[in-house]
Amino acid sequence: MTVNAAGGVTVRTARKTWDWPAAPDPGDLSRRLAARRGELRLSLRQVAVRAGVTSRYLEFLENFPGQPDPGTLRRLAAALCTTPAALLGGGGEQPPGHHPGPVGPLERLSPAECHRLLAPGGLGRVAFNAASGPMILPVNYVLVAAAIVLRTGTGSLIGGHGDDPVAFETDHLDETLLSGWSVLVRGQAHRVLQPGEVRHLRESCDLRPWPAGEHDLYVKIVPTHITGRRIRMT
Repeated sequence: MTVNAAGGVTVRTARKTWDWPAAPDPGDLSRRLAARRGELRLSLRQVAVRAGVTSRYLEFLENFPGQPDPGTLRRLAAALCTTPAALLGGGGEQPPGHHPGPVGPLERLSPAECHRLLAPGGLGRVAFNAASGPMILPVNYVLVAAAIVLRTGTGSLIGGHGDDPVAFETDHLDETLLSGWSVLVRGQAHRVLQPGEVRHLRESCDLRPWPAGEHDLYVKIVPTHITGRRIRMT
């Protein structure tokens, strides 16, 4: 992307160079379109053809707030294997999984498949026993040498249980395709205190928790048991 002589913005794609009158300012729909297209690993042109729109128009929607008509929104949702409501953020305040069951049988995942699903990192939940009872908290994580690595504050609740036995879970649910998976890890947590290891994690892990604030403590979970399950629509 470059600023042209007229003060507009040039957006380059693999096939064309387009001039926009202002710098990109993605809205909520823009981000959901681009994110879903990335999840499906589809090119801009592939989605445009599926939805019956021009690549330029789809590029515009992914870079600027737009209001496609209902028919176009339905075609975009179908091209991205989702729903118009999902693209518009409908149900964002509700837990997922409202579709009535049964959907299909549960399949057990092999340890290799569990590791493959854990490998990209992302969001998960860590569970441990606190003085007030069992606790489960959401965390950002990365996988480093088969260990789950978190960042937290030294005085946080997770940091206070950073050397305890814990459980860790992450999952994915596709409500459109009625499929999903979950992976459960049980193991021993360790606060990473050795300066060399802390330095290695800082240099090699792009681990940036969503909550603002100080996250000066790395916690590593060394798995002792890994299990996983998948469900698909039958």
